[in-house]
Amino acid sequence: EHESDDVFQEALRIAFDHQQISISMLQRRLKVGYSRAARLIDQLEEKQVVGGYEGSKARKVLMGWDGYQSIFGNGSGDQDD
Repeated sequence: EHESDDVFQEALRIAFDHQQISISMLQRRLKVGYSRAARLIDQLEEKQVVGGYEGSKARKVLMGWDGYQSIFGNGSGDQDD
């Protein structure tokens, strides 16, 4: 039911790098289909990494790597930015 961690990590990286995210951005960057990109955004929203749906606008990113690591501590501590 959960996306492969690698793809989710890439989606996180895109969100944190751009400070916003959209389904179309994920589709382009990750070369995934609409429904997969939409699921990834849903997961990001569940974890409160991104804000809620705002029509056609990109979602706002609500936290950075540091905040994410401190909450979810996914062990990849090699992020130095």
